[in-house]
Amino acid sequence: MKLSRVIGTVVLSKAIAPYTGKVLHLIEDLDEELKPVGETEVSATWQAMREGVLVVVEVAREAVNAFDPPLAVDAVILAQVEHVFIEKEAR
Repeated sequence: MKLSRVIGTVVLSKAIAPYTGKVLHLIEDLDEELKPVGETEVSATWQAMREGVLVVVEVAREAVNAFDPPLAVDAVILAQVEHVFIEKEAR
């Protein structure tokens, strides 16, 4: 799992059946100072999120199992984050 920020929404002009009703967002991964790292990616979820919201994202094989039936995705938003606390010793 990783911490990310929603930076946009993806709109499909034509969706294949498994993606109907799913929300796709553009996300950017964050480091321990909440600064963007890595490349922007697309993540699926059940509910639309506002831009700028912090979220917990599951990636790789585990992301596929977030939906029932499983959906072929590389990343899925599992939760919205309200607060982040990082101990100085943990850095």
